[in-house]
Amino acid sequence: MSRVCDACAEGTLVTFADLGDIPVLCGVHWADAETAAGSPVGRMTLGYCPNCAYVRNLAFDPAVMVYDKTMDTNLHFSPAFQAFSAELVKHLAGRYQLAGKRVLDIGCGQGEFLRELCHHSGATGVGYDAMYAGVEGPDPSGASFHSGYAPRGAALPSFDLFTSRHWFEHIADPYEFLADLRSQAGDREVHGYIEVPDAVYDLSTAGWEVIYPHVSYFDAYSLVRIAERAGWRVEDTGTLFGGMFRFIELSANCGDRPRLGDQPIPGPAERERQLAAVNTFQERNAAEQKRWRERIGSLVEQGAKPVMWGAGSRGVQFLTFADADKQLAAVVDVNPRKWGRYLPVTAHRVDEPSTLTALQPTAVIITNPSYRKEIAAALAELGVKAELLIA
Repeated sequence: MSRVCDACAEGTLVTFADLGDIPVLCGVHWADAETAAGSPVGRMTLGYCPNCAYVRNLAFDPAVMVYDKTMDTNLHFSPAFQAFSAELVKHLAGRYQLAGKRVLDIGCGQGEFLRELCHHSGATGVGYDAMYAGVEGPDPSGASFHSGYAPRGAALPSFDLFTSRHWFEHIADPYEFLADLRSQAGDREVHGYIEVPDAVYDLSTAGWEVIYPHVSYFDAYSLVRIAERAGWRVEDTGTLFGGMFRFIELSANCGDRPRLGDQPIPGPAERERQLAAVNTFQERNAAEQKRWRERIGSLVEQGAKPVMWGAGSRGVQFLTFADADKQLAAVVDVNPRKWGRYLPVTAHRVDEPSTLTALQPTAVIITNPSYRKEIAAALAELGVKAELLIA
């Protein structure tokens, strides 16, 4: 599995963790339990670059990773995520003065972010996503949507700003992606915004977001290295959403103007945090799996009727490792597209949160602490008095 680092191209990736076979299609929700249980699995073997701390699944097989309209990774049903996204829209619209300009959104999901950005800023936009299930073509917001992958090379529409939120980590060749965008920018002044899961966060915690669709795991330094190697200037970078997300803002052909951000560009010192997380990840991940299997078993014995709130990718990974024997009393999610459907491999059924009123669990497990406040409020509204446990 020898591979030269995708980020810096100066190191060879070194294997540090093997998570075994895990669900491939963790964004697909199946109509029946039997089909869900038979959904594909893929190997997760993580390697890191000693030079820049980039991490990648060395066993990733693009042939088994299919993106289409059956996938639903939408986070916009959460009020917390909606508020976060709205603030980001204001920031980008203000910083880049987008009125009359064109935004290219690669990996646009169901289009909520691009619609809001165009509406708020007066920009036009083009969104691409193989998972986009809405109406294709022009939208009243000023955006136009396409259900499919963004074209490469000259077929890509010209743009003033490109955005790519939680798609970059899915790309098998992330350097080629950035280099092609830089090539299409030519000698025009353009900017870019990329948002990914923060690798230091994911590898320093239980690792529930270490999932098959995520090919790459970027920390502060490796994200800077790959962007600069592809010919982009780094304007700003940092973490968002309680430290779970990392962003980087890029530019081309902006001359010698001062950078837009006021924090130092991450350097080699920042990679040490990622390398420290790498060194302890395998042991920590195994310990968390064991701890939660035992905790769920104990809660069941106590009659707590434990449930999990959240059937996204983090939830799927948690259930794979901690509740494969389906001891939990229920799994619920706020996304109505998931209700009555089944999660991959473990075949847990997803129900609407209102079912908890009758069930009355006294323990509710969540895998994302950023949603704790809104879930606690929802439980109170449902008349459920339960301890919230953060996995």
